[in-house]
Order: sequence, then structure tokens, then C-alpha cells
Amino acid sequence: MKKIIDKIQILGIFSITQTVFQIGSVMIMAVSALAGQSIAPSPESASLPISFVILGTLLGLVPASRIMKWKGSKFGLLSGTVVGILGAALASYAMYERNFIVFSVAHLLYGFHQSFIQYLRFVAMESVPTHDRASALSWILIAGIPAAFLGPLAGLHGIQLIPDSMYLGCYIILIFSLSLQFVFISFLPTQSKPTNDGKTTDLLSSPREALRPLSYHVKNFGLWVSVLATAFSFGLMAMLMSAVPVAMKTHGHAMHASTTVLQWHVLGMYIPSFFSGQLVRKMTAPYLILLGIFVMGLESFAALQGTEFLPFAVALILLGIGWNFMYVGGTNLLVEQYHPSEKNTIQAINDTIVYSMAILSTYSAGYLENKIGWLRLNLVSIPFLVLITIFILVYIELNRRKLKIHG
Repeated sequence: MKKIIDKIQILGIFSITQTVFQIGSVMIMAVSALAGQSIAPSPESASLPISFVILGTLLGLVPASRIMKWKGSKFGLLSGTVVGILGAALASYAMYERNFIVFSVAHLLYGFHQSFIQYLRFVAMESVPTHDRASALSWILIAGIPAAFLGPLAGLHGIQLIPDSMYLGCYIILIFSLSLQFVFISFLPTQSKPTNDGKTTDLLSSPREALRPLSYHVKNFGLWVSVLATAFSFGLMAMLMSAVPVAMKTHGHAMHASTTVLQWHVLGMYIPSFFSGQLVRKMTAPYLILLGIFVMGLESFAALQGTEFLPFAVALILLGIGWNFMYVGGTNLLVEQYHPSEKNTIQAINDTIVYSMAILSTYSAGYLENKIGWLRLNLVSIPFLVLITIFILVYIELNRRKLKIHG
């Protein structure tokens, strides 16, 4: 009984920590483009701070991994949070001084902080015995639900916090939430608990197979299918999500309307995680990606129905669901393409391509929304969806022939 209570307490701290982190991240997505637009030298640059968040995350992936391996996961998570607090403080100063360059650099620091905190889910799964790791991941996923409501709400109230400087209050709230995050992380266990056999092992520990040359992976069609599915889903989702606050403002919607749309979008991103794992086992990863592509196509159709609140809301819900299916399917397909001993190299390649696509997408979102408008912006995703559909169908056919030959 005591072991069960201890496990619940530990996972509860992980879940609350993840919730506080995601509240800040969702709020950043809700207000950064609008805040940037208010001080940017041109409307096309409004989404640059969000691009800097993703760039900071990309740049921080390797250092975060090295620091956590060298000094331990808890030290890494605390260090990352301190960087996030510095970034939020710098963003507050930039908003007060109306300095767009400093504001963008501040978001780079916040992104660097995110590269540390993204490892929280792995630390949570490694803190419990092997048979409890699935439940540990569920505790982390649950955190996205309250964050979907509280993040935009924090942004909405933050605007009103300091009347003389719009949006400054949002970043003061971010400093407070990051400080809470630091406190909760300090309560996390210093070392991972042992697994059932009394030893601490890596999440994907297994006997080491021989490392295959990089040229083998470059020629592996399945690897490129998985990477492109993940990159396109992440990039298209980031582009449209970051454009929504500006697009809705352009079409006469108040900020509370765009925050509501983002709330439903984040719910669409996370709620399917409770059953997408079962879907990938029943359908297999390629077919789950195809389902995600279909839902992404429905998003474009819904967005084209008009610029009233309902088309925006339905489109963003579908965008979240489509992203989840494509991302989960792509990630599961990726795991099938390498041996555990090759995971660091292949995951690094995957993350570099995915985050590079996201940087390009978020930066182009402000420019494209300003130049071609929200409705046409949604058509940008169609060629990418058609391309990945062709890749998936070819991959399924190649696998079918391979099974036929070996069968």
C-alpha cells in the first residue's frame, strides 16, 4: 500500500510540473504573435518570436541531453527552468521597452529551456518500475488537458494586468509559473528508482546490435517516410496554430475568442493520445498516418467555410487531432527503422529535420497570413499532404511485396 501511495505522490508531482510547464507554453503560443505584432517593425515579423522558441529548442537538444547525462536529470530540469525564468524576465523588459530584437532573443532562451523540460516525460517513465511506465506516460499526457484551459486564460488575464503596457503582464505571469515549476521540480526524486530486477536501465535498453553505416539509413525509404510524416504534421500544425491569433484579430474577433479556439485546439492535440496508442497497434503506423492526413484535409475544408468563430474552432480542433495521428504514427514508424544502439543518431536526425521544418513554418506563418490571408494559408498544406500520402502508399505497397516474397 505504501509503495502505491509513494508512486502516486511521485507521478502526481511529475503531472503537476508538466501542467505548470504546459500552461506557460500554451500561453506563449496564444500571445507571442500578438505581442510581437504590437512592437515588430513589420506585420510579417509577428511570428518571429515563436520561430525563435522552436529554434532555441532545437539548439538546446544536444546540450540538454549532455548536461542531464553528466549532472543528472533533476539538475538538468532545474537548470533549464532557470534559463526559462531568465528568458521570461528578458521578454518582460523587452515589452516594457518595446524592443523587438530583445523580445525575440528572450523567446530563444525560453525555447532553450523547453529542450530540457521535454525530457520530463522520460524521467517520469524511468522513475517507476517497467510495468508502470505506460501509466506514468498517461499521467504526463493528462497534464495537457488543464493546460489547454489555463494557458490561454492566463494570457487573456495577463493582457489586463498592466494597463500601461499591453502583454507585459503575460510575461510576468510566465515568470511566476516558471518559478512554480522550479519548486515542483525540486521535489522530484534525485535518482531514478530501480526497475523490477533492482537495476536502473534505459527506457529502450536491449542487447546492442551492430551499428549500421549512415549510408544504410539514408537509403532506407521507411526512415524518410516516418521523418517526413512527423515533420509535415509538426510544421503544418505550428504554422496554422501560430497564425490563428493574428488571423482572428484581422477578421474582427476579440482575443477571448482566439484563446477559446486555442483551448479546443490543444485538447484536440492531447485527448487522442489516450487511444491513439491502441489505434497504432490495430491499424499499424502507416494507416494511422493516412488517417491523420485525412483529418488534416478536413481541417483545410473546415477553415475554408468562412472567418466566423465556428470555422476557426472546428478547423483548429481537426488540426490538433490530425497532428496527433500523424505524429504518433510517424514516431512509431520511426522506432521500427533503427536498432536501439542506433537511436541517438537517428533521433538526432529526426529532431533536426522536424524542428527545422517547424522553424520555417512558424516564421512563414506571419508573412503568409499578412500576404495571402487565412483562407489561402490553409491551402498551403494541401501539396504537403498529397506528397506524404504518395510516400505512405508507396511504402505500404513495398512492404506488401516484401511480405509476399518472404511469405
